[in-house]
Amino acid sequence: MKKTITALSLVAALFTASTVPAASVTPAAPELPAACTTLVTDLAEKLKKAVAGLVPVPDVGAVTPLIGDMLGIVTAMQSAGCLPTPPVSAPSVPAPVTAMAYEGPADQCLSAVLNLISSIAGLGGAVLGAAAGAQPDVAKLTELLKGLLKNANDLLTKCGLPAPPGGMPALAGAPLPAEHS
Repeated sequence: MKKTITALSLVAALFTASTVPAASVTPAAPELPAACTTLVTDLAEKLKKAVAGLVPVPDVGAVTPLIGDMLGIVTAMQSAGCLPTPPVSAPSVPAPVTAMAYEGPADQCLSAVLNLISSIAGLGGAVLGAAAGAQPDVAKLTELLKGLLKNANDLLTKCGLPAPPGGMPALAGAPLPAEHS
């Protein structure tokens, strides 16, 4: 009887030791697909080209193709599982079989994705308007570019994406609007 109690005590102690630490450990963050690093680097390169094309003198012809490229990179990040895809109310085109499901922090990441897409589209509207012959509004383009860069940095932080080599571009030496110079 004494051997049975000792054996049961040993089994109970081993069971407790093996289950308690596992229950108290927080799950590890899911590992991002390898393509995410490359896509983030591509996004940073396109943003650097956009900054160079708009500051200090806007060259909307050089920036126009970058708008579609940046939106394409965001879509590729969603397809690779780096970013969540915004929910849709009605089923549209079925997701491609090769698309991976996003498994990262969804609570703030989705809003960061939507903010980035919105800021790319806003800059795109201003750039395309200037490319169509309207005089580029340097102050407006600068503000839109600042918002885009902020949203790109928020995306990295809130979605747990790796920073590209050299980090995201910054808007150094932004021109003052004409009424302040």
